[in-house]
Amino acid sequence: MFAGAVPIAKWTHSALAGGVLLLWATAACRAAETNPAPALATPNAPLLVSYENLPFPVGEELTYNVYWSFLRVATATAKFEWTELDGRKLLAIRSTARTSGVADKIYRVDDFMESIVDPATLLPVRYTKLSHEGRYWTHEITTFDHKNRMAHYESKKSGDKKDYPIDADTRDIISMMYFMRTQPFVTGTKPTYRCMADEKIYDFWVDVIKGEKVDLERYGATPSVKVEPIAAFNGLFVRTGRAWFWVSRDKRQFLTKMVASVPIAGRFNVELDRVSGPGQDFWVQPPEPAPNGTQK
Repeated sequence: MFAGAVPIAKWTHSALAGGVLLLWATAACRAAETNPAPALATPNAPLLVSYENLPFPVGEELTYNVYWSFLRVATATAKFEWTELDGRKLLAIRSTARTSGVADKIYRVDDFMESIVDPATLLPVRYTKLSHEGRYWTHEITTFDHKNRMAHYESKKSGDKKDYPIDADTRDIISMMYFMRTQPFVTGTKPTYRCMADEKIYDFWVDVIKGEKVDLERYGATPSVKVEPIAAFNGLFVRTGRAWFWVSRDKRQFLTKMVASVPIAGRFNVELDRVSGPGQDFWVQPPEPAPNGTQK
């Protein structure tokens, strides 16, 4: 009965870490070998911002529930906060995913990913992945040298090290999630992006489909935009499943819901449970539900 919960728990963190980056593209990255992709026709220029003007406040924390069928199998979080590294004041984006209930007893997942980014550009300085999935575990660190366009990978488990070329604006899967929150999602467009995953560089684009309302228990009917990400490797489409994401249609632009169909695992949902941190907007201080369960 719970066989599907195993791959769901393993892939959920990649899905949430990527936000509107796609669930199945991450899995496809692991399955396909490719050289660093050629330059995009419309490359992403570095984002120069002031942290005071970011659409997401420092201290924001998002919490998601993950469901397989009617069962809740995991909880995931994403937090944005200040940190220091080598004497520099930087921003840390930290994401966790943990199984719960019966799924935790069958196949425990306890994953942590962190991207330390420059507050002026949101470009990553260091990316860390610490993953425990069943009996498997890994601890990997990638540091980014954007000036010399090189990334340095190290496995703390095996001791393996690897250097590989990157573009001036290459981002890891976590920092890409937050960079994309600064970009417009216009219905009918297909913006292109580039991301580092598994020590390689991959291209993908996002098909912005239409606006829809997502029903969330805490927030009611939430205006969102539905998107479907599409991956490309050496110019070829790759599909190992399908996933649809809904992004809030407001200044914050975060993931409100995801529905994915994954081989073996089947279909599962990820839904926004709560937003915490600074601010006095609808997300941090939602209206209390009316007696009939609807929002006031």
